[in-house]
Amino acid sequence: MAGFAFFGLQGLWQESMDTLALTLSAVLVALLFAIPLGVWAGLSDRFNRIITPFLDFMQTMPTFVYLAPLTLIFLIGPASAVIATVIYAAPPAIRITAHGIRSVPETTVEAADSMGSTRWQSLVKVLLPMAKRTVVMGVNQTIMAALAMVTIAALIDAPGLGKTVMQALQSLDVGTAFNAGLAIVVMAIVLDRVTTASSTRAEQARNSSGRFLKWRRPLLGSGAVGVVVLIYLSHTYLWAAQFPGDGTTGTHIANAADSVTTWAQDNLSGITNAFRDAITNGLLNPFQSLLTDSPWWLVGAALVGIGVVVGGWRSGITTAVCVGLLVGTGVWSDAMTTLASTVVATVLVMVLGIAFGVWMGRSTMVDRLLRPTLDAAQVMPPFVYLVPFLALFGATRFTAIVAAVVYAVPVAIKITADGVRAVPETTVEAATAAGCNTWQIITKVQLPMARGALTLATNQGLIYVLSMVVVGGLVGAGALGYDVVAGFSQGELYGKGLAAGLAIVLLGVMFDRITQAAARRTRA
Repeated sequence: MAGFAFFGLQGLWQESMDTLALTLSAVLVALLFAIPLGVWAGLSDRFNRIITPFLDFMQTMPTFVYLAPLTLIFLIGPASAVIATVIYAAPPAIRITAHGIRSVPETTVEAADSMGSTRWQSLVKVLLPMAKRTVVMGVNQTIMAALAMVTIAALIDAPGLGKTVMQALQSLDVGTAFNAGLAIVVMAIVLDRVTTASSTRAEQARNSSGRFLKWRRPLLGSGAVGVVVLIYLSHTYLWAAQFPGDGTTGTHIANAADSVTTWAQDNLSGITNAFRDAITNGLLNPFQSLLTDSPWWLVGAALVGIGVVVGGWRSGITTAVCVGLLVGTGVWSDAMTTLASTVVATVLVMVLGIAFGVWMGRSTMVDRLLRPTLDAAQVMPPFVYLVPFLALFGATRFTAIVAAVVYAVPVAIKITADGVRAVPETTVEAATAAGCNTWQIITKVQLPMARGALTLATNQGLIYVLSMVVVGGLVGAGALGYDVVAGFSQGELYGKGLAAGLAIVLLGVMFDRITQAAARRTRA
């Protein structure tokens, strides 16, 4: 209630409801086939093996990839946005539902079978009830993915908060962008908390000895009747359909954000500009010049060589195909500029990921303190990360790189921490007994034994960074991100925008195949 009242006080009631409508519509459609497919994958090893590669592919592709082809069929608008969101949001529900079904103890299923239960009865009476919490977690992840996708779908004229943020970023209106971004954050928190709590609500009510259980159904029925009456009033009277007030809270928030931005630019510009220039001139520009000024065939050969050395011959062949198609798109120079920014951002992600991941993996207290923050950061839509860094660094490609790093580093930290924690305690104790100090244990024992997790963290960091390329095009990232944004906003550049979108897909496939193959070889 507080969250929804806040949308109205911000003056963003209609935009918030548009976003909520698109999100819930996409989630409902996605769950209609995602949960049955997840149950099927949980029951059938063969189907699980078949569908897993498709789910991996769908989850590693940048979010924009789902928008470009659908606009050719369904045109630009809310319909394409909902369909793209359905496709993007379904994999988490399928994968987590399958995991929940497979996690039910075999002894429980065998006990049901021994009592004469049919497969349908075992599913309805045993498997689904016992996997309920896990399935609800899958629904939660689907809602979070849908909300993130709906905001990005503003690029294809989807209504809602994403469109407000996009227009504000294009005009460098930090205050308006912050106000709308804050509404997206509040909506993510509301949807996350409601779905998370719903997994235990009914069970807690059944286990309680109070009077609430007796009156629960009548109260729910009365609430449903009240909702129907309110819907009728809102469709009959204008006053019932509009949020009261003029949204002055949102104006105050925007003005405060503008004031903070002005203060930061006046007082912190020396520090932020020095940091930006150091990274840009010392790392990004030389690497970008190396890629863009070298002959395409030389860079392509180097990429294929890296694919073969790191991932094997199959990865090398995939890289060669991707390089050939990149040349064919006609945006090779922009692709190399994007490649340089992506690699630099990924290096920064892994530096932070290893530093904090090792700290979390070695300290239970640090893990308890940092993990909730990392979990919250992962459910935030990508648009939200652009606003504060736009205020600090202005509209430059460095702004997009920093936003991509902050967006991608939580997953890298968590994967690294899990890998370090998975190193057997006996191995660490043996190294300690042999006289190794803390630094030697980390560098000689834990990190080498967690190299599979580090490779996976690199894979996910690359994909997360690459998914920010298009969003970064709104704040001066240039290259492929700008081409895509310009293509969707200017009809005469639509062809180039699609070519840039295809180039982003090819970079994503190339990165994903190389790092995944490296992870498999590391585990082997």
